[in-house]
Amino acid sequence: MVIVGRVVARVALGESWRSGALALVDALEARGLVAEVWGHGAVRVRNPAGEPDTDDPQGQVFAPGLRQEVLCRPREGVLWWLWVWSGPTPSSPVELEPLCPVADTATAADRIARVLAVPFAGPSSASVSSGGCG
Repeated sequence: MVIVGRVVARVALGESWRSGALALVDALEARGLVAEVWGHGAVRVRNPAGEPDTDDPQGQVFAPGLRQEVLCRPREGVLWWLWVWSGPTPSSPVELEPLCPVADTATAADRIARVLAVPFAGPSSASVSSGGCG
């Protein structure tokens, strides 16, 4: 069982997702992001360049920084990364949107880095390239 926000889902991923998740974490870290495997099939990512200054208490409270979560789920017989987006209201369930197949690590990392980019902030925004997964 997986709990994401207010959504509870039962998934049978086995261990096949784990190698894809670890590869994605490595690829995201190579792009200057901080990433970790979280739960069963989830990767959470943040851009340190988007974090509020540590000496800004108001920023610490009101600016959560640049963060993104992706989930690994089966889609038509293939494991895919899915974007996790907040619902329209705080009580709404999260919305899931296909990102790309788990095997396409570079595309997933590039797209996540692009979403979390801070223009003119350094390596995490400079190393983002374009490309699709088909």
